[in-house]
Amino acid sequence: MKLSLSTMMLTVALTFTVAHGQSKQDTCTTNRNAPPASSYHWPIDAEVKVYFVRDMFTPEQRDALLEVMRTWTATEAVTGSGVKFVYAGENDGPTHCRNCLTVRRREVYKEDKHHYAFFNPMVMDPTGLLISAWIDLDVGTKSPRAISGFMAHEMGHGLGLWDCTKCKKKQTIMNGFPGVDRDNGLLGPSTCDLATLRNIYQNERQAVARSNSANLGASQSATALRKK
Repeated sequence: MKLSLSTMMLTVALTFTVAHGQSKQDTCTTNRNAPPASSYHWPIDAEVKVYFVRDMFTPEQRDALLEVMRTWTATEAVTGSGVKFVYAGENDGPTHCRNCLTVRRREVYKEDKHHYAFFNPMVMDPTGLLISAWIDLDVGTKSPRAISGFMAHEMGHGLGLWDCTKCKKKQTIMNGFPGVDRDNGLLGPSTCDLATLRNIYQNERQAVARSNSANLGASQSATALRKK
């Protein structure tokens, strides 16, 4: 995939900010300037196929959505998630397939006065790993900048970040939003967002390593018993 100049610059910037943040871990405090972790996220090293529902976005809005996907993909190396987001085309609604994310519009705020957008974990496995999901953006969210802010926030949910209602403004992409067509001051993850994700995916990799080691040990024990 060809990366834009802005995405390449972002990758360099993220590498620096995360490395810098690692030397000052105590500066990222949950519910102050860092969001809490949620109970679900995409699996490590997942290639998430992203679909846009047909005829719901203008070319400018589509470009904004694609740029946010590139932004989150650029973080995978520094957070250790390995998660990449790949545009898969248009469809007619939420798609049930492994590592699939659908983006659509509906009247979110009219139906729920507490939200302007929504992340829906359609299918999860028993451990909380996402299998498929969709994002609802309000029909009133029209400016490319607002689209970018909401998309970045909702994709953060899919990576394991929860809303941070107590965080100071502009400290996390998981801050609340002041209106249906207004961003929250950020268009991508903060240093503390990345630090939180690094912890989430580091724990996930350790859990996978333990599981693989246990399975290997059980397999070796079974083989040894058969040879006796």
